[in-house]
Amino acid sequence: MSAVLLRVALLAAGMGAVEIGLGGALVESSLAGWALVLLVGVPLIVAGSAGFIVPLLGDQQQKGTSSDA
Repeated sequence: MSAVLLRVALLAAGMGAVEIGLGGALVESSLAGWALVLLVGVPLIVAGSAGFIVPLLGDQQQKGTSSDA
């Protein structure tokens, strides 16, 4: 349960950083806004998303089964 909460927190922090940074980046052409989006927000979103996607796409074997075809 704590792993899921961590992933959700990473996603929320990343989306928050992107939302805060995009305002300044697009309206004022702020370099700090783009830095916040690209250096903080996007990596947090990718890290949070990967936490959910990797277990879904990974090769999970159940105990007692063989991987032979």
